[in-house]
Amino acid sequence: MPLRVWELAKSLNMSSQRVMTRLAEMGAPARSASSLVEAATVTRLKESFGQYDAATEAGSTTPRAVTWNVGAVRPPTHPDTLRNLDRLKLHFPIVEDHQAVLARFGSQFVYSVTGRVPRFEDCGFALVRFSGAIENAFGLTREVFFFYSPHADLQIRTFRAAKQALIGLQREVTPDIMFIWSPDHRLREKLDDWSSGNFLAIPLSLPDDDPIAFIKLLRDYIFSRDLFYETTPVQGDRFFGRRRLLQTLRDDIRNQRVAGLFGLRKAGKTSVMTELRKNLSGPETIFLLRDLESLPSPPEDPVPILLRDLVDDLLTELRQRKLRTHALANLDPNPSISDFKRAFQSTLRKLSDSDITIVLMLDEIEYLTPSDRIDVHEGDMASIAQLLGGLRSLVQETDNFTFLLSGLTSAIIESGRLYGRPNPLFSWAKANFLAPFERYEADDLAKSVGQKMGITIDDGALDALFEATGGHAFLYRHLASAVVQELPIDTFHREIKKPLVLRTVNSWRRQIAGNMREMLDHIKRYYPDEAFLLEILAEEPDEFPVVADDVPLALGHLISLGLVQEIDNSYELTPVLQLL
Repeated sequence: MPLRVWELAKSLNMSSQRVMTRLAEMGAPARSASSLVEAATVTRLKESFGQYDAATEAGSTTPRAVTWNVGAVRPPTHPDTLRNLDRLKLHFPIVEDHQAVLARFGSQFVYSVTGRVPRFEDCGFALVRFSGAIENAFGLTREVFFFYSPHADLQIRTFRAAKQALIGLQREVTPDIMFIWSPDHRLREKLDDWSSGNFLAIPLSLPDDDPIAFIKLLRDYIFSRDLFYETTPVQGDRFFGRRRLLQTLRDDIRNQRVAGLFGLRKAGKTSVMTELRKNLSGPETIFLLRDLESLPSPPEDPVPILLRDLVDDLLTELRQRKLRTHALANLDPNPSISDFKRAFQSTLRKLSDSDITIVLMLDEIEYLTPSDRIDVHEGDMASIAQLLGGLRSLVQETDNFTFLLSGLTSAIIESGRLYGRPNPLFSWAKANFLAPFERYEADDLAKSVGQKMGITIDDGALDALFEATGGHAFLYRHLASAVVQELPIDTFHREIKKPLVLRTVNSWRRQIAGNMREMLDHIKRYYPDEAFLLEILAEEPDEFPVVADDVPLALGHLISLGLVQEIDNSYELTPVLQLL
């Protein structure tokens, strides 16, 4: 049915001007907000904003409540469950109302606790299992945490106690969402302030006159999240792909092999290191993750500061576990490399009696080999080679220590000479390159993250996302985030299709131009041979095979980093560099 521009804008929860701009882009310009838009154009316009469901296309954004009952959860019948729920209702009568609302949508309280929140014994909580329809619509797969507080002026310490109660549950519970009820009239304002990008606190405040107010509450909060956009290392439920690489690194650590992990800026190296530490840390394995970015770079000597940092890290970890620290604690405040090695070796031997292993992770290793500032092969910075030699000796002389290097450049383990000395890691440490996502890994990320925001992504959109980014982790997430920003929130079904991705790509390329330039600058700084090959491939592709034959290691790096691909016995730039 034809609609006027202002009606379309209202249904899409956006301005009439934005609708008119999109209509003009589609070749169907409208003169004013009162202009009539044909039914076929209405459908095309809504699809361009990611709205595809039949109910919305018919002009309805409010589905009937009965549809949310599909896959209803059976009410609990166990006496203990019912008794605990009655106890919660006694302390918080509002629970009775919430139970009725949930039952209307095929959802049930399945577990409840009263008075067992440390230091907040007047609070209680419950777990809810939603109907299959709600779980499918909002990407929920586990029970959801509901917290009840009697405080009319809710404090952040109570909020933190609620989060700790959620974390401490010995059940499979949704880890990043919780509902909170409190008689505080500023509840919504406070929870919106206290929620972080990766943790969502939803206020349980429902008007009496709207039969689907609870569904709208879910929609407004879950659909407002952008889980694709990440600025910090991802881990746990937010970590995707790299399973084969993680297994390789786990095997290296367990077999006391030294490994290097190398890749482009924003490729996800620190995320892999963090996930590896999370998976393997335990009472018998101590991980030390040290970021070298804050250290001075050669020609200024970074080793004295690094040694002090390592001693501090070791003492902190050992004291937390109530383990012996005598040898390290008695070191001079500015220890020499040999003194550090002796103290560390003594500590490792003591720890070996308790079967405790230490794994050292040195991230951003390129700050020790800035080839634009110093001759990495013959420059005057012998202390770096000495330190790496000392770490290698510790691996060889003990059975409970190894280390892992991570960064942009692999020169630190692939060069025969390092700062005027034989490189102690040459032909000894193993290089692993963090390539872009495989297609199946990228699809898994898009579908899983999209589901948590109530978004489905069709195969054409997955094709477009991968083709535009080449599977580079940061770029893939960034583009997906930009596409999500184009989706309406005021609807109950959101889907990403290929046309929406293609329409977003051009503006997105402008957004990430600075990031791409930074990536290329780092290649020039740390991979001079590789940067030269890229220049030849871009400007004189016919000459590339001849030039590449002279530097096979550099060509291998470009392929491993996902910058160059071989197709039918010829080479071409991957989509990552084509963005430039």
